[in-house]
Amino acid sequence: MGSLSGLQQIGMGFAGLGAVNSAVSGYGQYQSGQEQKAAYNYNADVTLQQMQQKEQTTETSYDNLIGKQATAYAAAGVDISSGSPLLMMIHTQSQKAVEETSANQAGTEEAALERYYGKIAAFQGNVGGISTFLSGLTKAGSQTAQLLGT
Repeated sequence: MGSLSGLQQIGMGFAGLGAVNSAVSGYGQYQSGQEQKAAYNYNADVTLQQMQQKEQTTETSYDNLIGKQATAYAAAGVDISSGSPLLMMIHTQSQKAVEETSANQAGTEEAALERYYGKIAAFQGNVGGISTFLSGLTKAGSQTAQLLGT
């Protein structure tokens, strides 16, 4: 096998540059997927924080309502330790529990969905990056083969 001509050497240089370019592009797609995943994870964390704040607000609101009910009954001279006033406060407490559970479930599900979208974005970035890299290598290999006449 003889030495390569100047044109073949230049061509192989461009083919090598194409391979490097495909690696850089592939890495860029991978990074993009990782950044999207991080953004979705951040959104999930924010959703969970908002859910916790909503639970605390709901708890405070209902605790205040129960306190007002107890105060109103006591001011009216009603025994709040039994009977209808107690049932009213128990009902209010159960409403509070239902709202807190609902908010918790909704927030948890939304956060899980955000994390799932993040995993999908990262996977797409990985697949896109590998695909771009392999495509570039194939193109560079084809160009090299053409230049070498094989």
